[in-house]
Amino acid sequence: MSLIKSYQQQLLDQAQYAYRHTPISAATQQAYWAVPRHLFVQRYREWGVRKWHEIRPENLKEHLATLYQDRPLILFGDDDDCIPSTISVPSFVLRMLDMLQLRPGQSVFELGAGSGWNAALMGQLVGPTGHVSSVEIIPEIAQAAASTIASLNQNNVSIIPGDGGEGYAPRAPYDRAIFTAGSYDLPRHFYDQIREDGLLLIVIKSEGGGDNLFLLRKKPDCFESLDAMTCSFVQLTGKYQLDLEPTQLEALPEWAELQHCEVFRMPFWWGGKGKEDFQWRTSGIRFFLSVSEPIFRTYKIEVGDNHSREEHYFGLWDQANHSLVLAKDDLLIAYGNTVAKEVLLQKTREWLDLGMPSAASFKLCVYPSGVPLTAHAGQWLVKRCESQFLWCLEN
Repeated sequence: MSLIKSYQQQLLDQAQYAYRHTPISAATQQAYWAVPRHLFVQRYREWGVRKWHEIRPENLKEHLATLYQDRPLILFGDDDDCIPSTISVPSFVLRMLDMLQLRPGQSVFELGAGSGWNAALMGQLVGPTGHVSSVEIIPEIAQAAASTIASLNQNNVSIIPGDGGEGYAPRAPYDRAIFTAGSYDLPRHFYDQIREDGLLLIVIKSEGGGDNLFLLRKKPDCFESLDAMTCSFVQLTGKYQLDLEPTQLEALPEWAELQHCEVFRMPFWWGGKGKEDFQWRTSGIRFFLSVSEPIFRTYKIEVGDNHSREEHYFGLWDQANHSLVLAKDDLLIAYGNTVAKEVLLQKTREWLDLGMPSAASFKLCVYPSGVPLTAHAGQWLVKRCESQFLWCLEN
């Protein structure tokens, strides 16, 4: 076995172990062998490392171990807190392809070509009678992906420079669609560009932080979720980009006064201790607050050390009652008065009574923004710009 094939096999074995309860299908494995991952990375860097690596035939061997690790690599962008393009975790890519249920002859849309590897894999799965249209907003990335696809003579894959948030009307309607960047909204174009009963695999971002992958089926009047799982993806850019970054508390105009009006402080650990896994421990409650409580906010502390990441925390800001509560540093701290603190504790009890659900625990229906909707008991309605998200818990 050649060195490249040994690395490929090692990575496939890792993917099979990671998803041993939902094994990677034979068709996806065959596509994986047909389009080796290393062919799609000409330049990369790793998180926390400023150095860029240029890959050439003469130095490929020294990079193979990195290219076939089961982790993402940065393709574009120098700021680790704002990465516009990566090649994703390979085991997760293979799992996503199986979730999408690709079949020969299907027409597929992809938002975010990145390296082009995912588009090439899908091209293998839909075969010569199918077609993949992949739209990439970063011109340099689109050009590199298109060049790689052309070198492999994959004539059923098109890399199109442009804003994927607008879909790609010339080849619509699509049997399948996939977002490889996280979106806060579902742009209106996809209600028209995906066939009824077609599938959409979309990464949804929320104000609470954290990403969730939802498999949606197109119904006559909406998209309805079939499956969901947590994930982590870059945010889409372009017309449909939305700033979901936490804000600095100092940017709150009332903070200058509030910081001197602390009225309550108590230990609150969210099932653990310390900053290291705070985001993971609080992911469920933060998502629940983001869909159920309008005064929910997220905040950040800028870190001066260039090698450190920002520290994030959250709270409720009740401007009408001049009341703020923060969940930070294993504490609940209230300022102004205790109104916001009582709301947070009540919401936390409600979340506990529901079984401590995460985003992936919820059923989701996505409707166009103009459709009249009412949230009933056990439902939560979040209205975004071009779509509205109706959340309910699985029975």
